[in-house]
Amino acid sequence: ESDPSYSSKFKFYCYHGVGHGVMMAMAYDLPKALTTCDSLSTSVGADGCWQGVFMENVNAGMKGEARKGVFQKENPMAPCSVVAEKYRHECFINHAGWLMGIFHNDVKSAAASCLKAPKGSISVCLQSIGLMVTNPSWQTSLAPGSEGKPFDETAWKLCRQFPSSYQEDCMMGAIDNILNFDELDLTRVSRFCGGADETLKTICYQRIGMDLRAQVTDPAAVVQKCKTFKGAFSKACLAGAGL
Repeated sequence: ESDPSYSSKFKFYCYHGVGHGVMMAMAYDLPKALTTCDSLSTSVGADGCWQGVFMENVNAGMKGEARKGVFQKENPMAPCSVVAEKYRHECFINHAGWLMGIFHNDVKSAAASCLKAPKGSISVCLQSIGLMVTNPSWQTSLAPGSEGKPFDETAWKLCRQFPSSYQEDCMMGAIDNILNFDELDLTRVSRFCGGADETLKTICYQRIGMDLRAQVTDPAAVVQKCKTFKGAFSKACLAGAGL
């Protein structure tokens, strides 16, 4: 993990894959799987492993194959609201798939339900839904009739269904998802940030910078990418990358 030739994103994703395997090996026993992840020697390792465990758990929940009592329809925030605090971020960032099952792909209702998450987890719960709004396969489920329409228009239409003071969380999840797939190709993410309300535009480009920095080992590559934006947006991108 100390190998400088791998980016922080690459290292995290390696452990994320381990987490999926751990959960399967533990026969979907969530506490056992998390305890196994805890034994990893670094914080990046444990964190990545937790995320893989929770993603595997949600996949099982969506298929009706999770262990009994782990997910509860009467408490949409479970199990994320009941696990130890250190696990909550990785649980909630994967929780949207379960919420969409409960709320029948209604983004407005699912986003409103996130406001009942533990106080420190509201944003991450909302960001998990944000990850979906720029996902082409989810877009067609969340916005029926959006087929063939520009992906960024559909994404903003969905983000605007969030409680108004939380649209930033939707935007951040949306950017994370785009760059997760597009990596250093800024075509789609530029279009998305171009559609942001003026009050959110600077934060939009800052998030791009932050995500780009996690993708690469050489900061010069981020500088080059951020400089493709104009004026204040270029500065925002560099600031987000800490450069």
